[in-house]
Amino acid sequence: MVQRSDARPPIVGLSANVLDTQFTNGQLDGIGTYTLALERALVNLGVRTVRVGMPRRRRFNFIHPRNIDIAFRFPLSFSMAATTATGIATPFTSRIERAIDVYHATDYFVPRLRRTPVVATLYDAIPLAHPEWGNQRLRLVKNRILRAGAADADVVLAISHAAVDEIVLHYRVPRARVRVVPLGVDEEWFTRPSSSQIDAFCRARGVRKDCFFCVGTLQPRKNIGALIVAYDRLPADVRATHQLVIAGRYGWGAEELKADLEARRRKGDVVWLDYVSQDELRALFAIARSLVFPTLAEGFGLPVLEAFACGTPVIASDLAALREVAGSHAVFVPPGDIDRLAEAMKRMADTPPDHAELELARRSARQFTWADTARATLDVYSELT
Repeated sequence: MVQRSDARPPIVGLSANVLDTQFTNGQLDGIGTYTLALERALVNLGVRTVRVGMPRRRRFNFIHPRNIDIAFRFPLSFSMAATTATGIATPFTSRIERAIDVYHATDYFVPRLRRTPVVATLYDAIPLAHPEWGNQRLRLVKNRILRAGAADADVVLAISHAAVDEIVLHYRVPRARVRVVPLGVDEEWFTRPSSSQIDAFCRARGVRKDCFFCVGTLQPRKNIGALIVAYDRLPADVRATHQLVIAGRYGWGAEELKADLEARRRKGDVVWLDYVSQDELRALFAIARSLVFPTLAEGFGLPVLEAFACGTPVIASDLAALREVAGSHAVFVPPGDIDRLAEAMKRMADTPPDHAELELARRSARQFTWADTARATLDVYSELT
């Protein structure tokens, strides 16, 4: 570990693979968004960050212009598997340990280092608590590596208080090693796109204003199939004036849903946009009658905060993590209750927006900043260095 004086912040190694287009197909997912936002906020606090990655090919191709700093000489996934099987520290890490004071694994790949403390962000325990919702390929091996990685971390970060109990239970992490550091929302979400930008987006994507909108990967726990059933139960006149728009890449375990969405594209009442950029998301939030977030399990619920920042009403599953994020500002329905979901959507369609309540929700969203996330994370680093 690098020896430092108390006068300077620690040098932090950050997982970089979630920022590499070879891993992400050129698209940032939620973990990539978190990693990039945390990196930027740490740099603004004067922290030097070092990107650590494991290239699949000979060259990295990062979404963000700054390139890789240090590469594992051996694929980290194989190193972790070897570490789990043997109990020996992750191979080929001496160069990393000479360059940093603390390593922060933001991507579930948690190396075992010999001399350098390790922090791991565990967003939820869903892969372990609900294995039926995930990709079944090598599931038992993946779960063992997840638990071993959590055990190797000196401190685990949970992104909500609601996630702590499941993390402790399923990752078998002592509660004393868990710290809660909520996520933030970028300032740009509070700025409405121009009318010309919105109109251009609607024309290009075939989206109509005043739509119901859902964002999330097509996978079982996002419960998008139930949302479509609820939408189909709405009166015909409501569906005629309030399109359903779904934004999210195909994940796994939802082949029938994918086929249904592709068939509905031709009809135009339900539109599947697949991946959308952040600017397109802001346009969607700006035109939506409501964000509908019917997820069955969640560690935080960043789209709810983004909706509030944009001044968009929210219908969400009544989950502890979403209550923690949204407070009293969302319309909550029991997860999986299609009838109640349809009722909430019908009321939202029939009721004019409550602008005073939406302003309170915007103010609530402003309490979640990436600067605060970085400061709280830096406090954890300081505990260890």
